[in-house]
Amino acid sequence: MAIGFNQSKGSAQKDRADSYQYKDGENRVRLVGDLLARYVYWVKGENDKQLPFECLAFNRATEKFDNKEADHVKEFYPDLKCSWAYAIQCIDLASGELKILNLKKKLMGQMMDVANQLELDPTDPDTGYAH
Repeated sequence: MAIGFNQSKGSAQKDRADSYQYKDGENRVRLVGDLLARYVYWVKGENDKQLPFECLAFNRATEKFDNKEADHVKEFYPDLKCSWAYAIQCIDLASGELKILNLKKKLMGQMMDVANQLELDPTDPDTGYAH
Protein backbone atom coordinates (compact mmCIF):
# COMPACT_ATOMS: atom_id res chain seq x y z
CA MET A 1 0.00 0.00 0.00
CA ALA A 2 1.49 3.35 -1.00
CA ILE A 3 1.99 6.28 1.36
CA GLY A 4 2.02 9.97 0.61
CA PHE A 5 5.37 11.53 -0.28
CA ASN A 6 5.51 13.62 2.90
CA GLN A 7 4.43 10.71 5.14
CA SER A 8 7.66 8.71 4.78
CA LYS A 9 9.48 8.19 8.05
CA GLY A 10 12.79 7.27 6.38
CA SER A 11 13.13 3.94 8.19
CA ALA A 12 11.47 0.55 8.46
CA GLN A 13 8.44 0.47 10.76
CA LYS A 14 7.84 -2.50 13.05
CA ASP A 15 4.04 -2.26 13.19
CA ARG A 16 2.21 -3.44 10.04
CA ALA A 17 -0.84 -1.25 10.58
CA ASP A 18 -1.85 -1.55 6.92
CA SER A 19 -2.72 -5.26 7.24
CA TYR A 20 -6.08 -6.21 8.71
CA GLN A 21 -5.72 -8.15 11.96
CA TYR A 22 -8.38 -10.81 12.51
CA LYS A 23 -9.95 -10.82 15.97
CA ASP A 24 -11.86 -13.50 17.87
CA GLY A 25 -15.56 -13.12 17.20
CA GLU A 26 -17.10 -11.01 14.46
CA ASN A 27 -14.79 -9.34 11.91
CA ARG A 28 -16.49 -6.65 9.81
CA VAL A 29 -14.85 -5.29 6.69
CA ARG A 30 -15.94 -3.79 3.38
CA LEU A 31 -14.10 -5.39 0.44
CA VAL A 32 -12.93 -2.93 -2.20
CA GLY A 33 -11.04 -3.36 -5.44
CA ASP A 34 -9.74 -6.45 -7.18
CA LEU A 35 -8.26 -9.67 -5.79
CA LEU A 36 -4.56 -10.41 -5.94
CA ALA A 37 -4.05 -14.13 -6.45
CA ARG A 38 -0.70 -15.38 -5.17
CA TYR A 39 1.27 -18.28 -3.79
CA VAL A 40 2.60 -17.78 -0.27
CA TYR A 41 4.35 -19.64 2.50
CA TRP A 42 2.69 -19.29 5.90
CA VAL A 43 5.62 -18.89 8.31
CA LYS A 44 5.16 -18.86 12.07
CA GLY A 45 6.22 -15.50 13.51
CA GLU A 46 5.95 -13.77 16.88
CA ASN A 47 3.24 -15.11 19.22
CA ASP A 48 2.79 -18.11 16.86
CA LYS A 49 1.09 -15.82 14.34
CA GLN A 50 1.13 -17.13 10.76
CA LEU A 51 2.74 -14.59 8.40
CA PRO A 52 2.45 -14.74 4.60
CA PHE A 53 5.72 -14.76 2.60
CA GLU A 54 5.60 -14.61 -1.18
CA CYS A 55 6.74 -17.60 -3.19
CA LEU A 56 9.10 -15.82 -5.57
CA ALA A 57 9.20 -18.79 -7.96
CA PHE A 58 5.56 -17.98 -8.88
CA ASN A 59 5.00 -15.40 -11.62
CA ARG A 60 1.69 -13.56 -11.07
CA ALA A 61 1.58 -12.22 -14.61
CA THR A 62 1.61 -15.70 -16.19
CA GLU A 63 0.14 -17.52 -13.16
CA LYS A 64 2.87 -20.16 -13.50
CA PHE A 65 5.96 -21.21 -11.62
CA ASP A 66 8.87 -19.94 -13.73
CA ASN A 67 11.58 -20.09 -11.02
CA LYS A 68 13.21 -16.86 -12.30
CA GLU A 69 13.66 -15.57 -8.74
CA ALA A 70 15.44 -17.41 -5.92
CA ASP A 71 13.01 -18.94 -3.44
CA HIS A 72 14.72 -18.04 -0.15
CA VAL A 73 12.00 -19.39 2.12
CA LYS A 74 12.83 -22.95 0.99
CA GLU A 75 16.43 -22.43 2.15
CA PHE A 76 15.33 -21.67 5.73
CA TYR A 77 12.18 -23.83 5.93
CA PRO A 78 12.70 -26.81 3.57
CA ASP A 79 9.59 -28.62 4.89
CA LEU A 80 7.19 -25.75 4.10
CA LYS A 81 5.14 -25.80 0.93
CA CYS A 82 3.64 -22.70 -0.63
CA SER A 83 -0.11 -22.54 -1.05
CA TRP A 84 -2.63 -20.55 -3.04
CA ALA A 85 -3.82 -17.39 -1.27
CA TYR A 86 -5.44 -14.04 -1.98
CA ALA A 87 -5.10 -10.44 -0.88
CA ILE A 88 -7.67 -7.69 -1.28
CA GLN A 89 -8.06 -4.19 0.03
CA CYS A 90 -10.73 -3.64 2.65
CA ILE A 91 -12.14 -0.93 4.84
CA ASP A 92 -11.92 -1.91 8.50
CA LEU A 93 -15.40 -0.92 9.70
CA ALA A 94 -14.18 -0.59 13.30
CA SER A 95 -11.60 2.08 12.46
CA GLY A 96 -12.68 3.26 8.98
CA GLU A 97 -9.13 2.69 7.69
CA LEU A 98 -8.14 1.13 4.38
CA LYS A 99 -6.18 -2.09 5.00
CA ILE A 100 -4.97 -5.21 3.22
CA LEU A 101 -6.97 -8.37 3.93
CA ASN A 102 -4.96 -11.60 3.54
CA LEU A 103 -7.11 -14.63 2.78
CA LYS A 104 -6.20 -18.28 2.62
CA LYS A 105 -7.73 -20.24 -0.24
CA LYS A 106 -10.35 -22.03 1.90
CA LEU A 107 -11.69 -18.83 3.49
CA MET A 108 -11.83 -17.09 0.10
CA GLY A 109 -13.68 -20.10 -1.35
CA GLN A 110 -16.25 -19.97 1.45
CA MET A 111 -16.79 -16.24 0.90
CA MET A 112 -17.23 -16.79 -2.85
CA ASP A 113 -19.74 -19.60 -2.23
CA VAL A 114 -21.86 -17.33 -0.01
CA ALA A 115 -21.64 -14.47 -2.53
CA ASN A 116 -22.77 -16.83 -5.32
CA GLN A 117 -25.66 -18.17 -3.24
CA LEU A 118 -26.80 -14.62 -2.48
CA GLU A 119 -26.14 -13.61 -6.11
CA LEU A 120 -24.03 -10.57 -5.24
CA ASP A 121 -20.59 -9.05 -5.63
CA PRO A 122 -19.42 -7.74 -2.22
CA THR A 123 -16.91 -5.44 -3.95
CA ASP A 124 -19.46 -3.68 -6.17
CA PRO A 125 -19.55 0.01 -5.13
CA ASP A 126 -23.31 0.30 -5.75
CA THR A 127 -24.80 -3.05 -4.81
CA GLY A 128 -22.09 -4.49 -2.55
CA TYR A 129 -22.53 -4.76 1.18
CA ALA A 130 -20.40 -4.65 4.34
CA HIS A 131 -20.04 -8.02 6.08
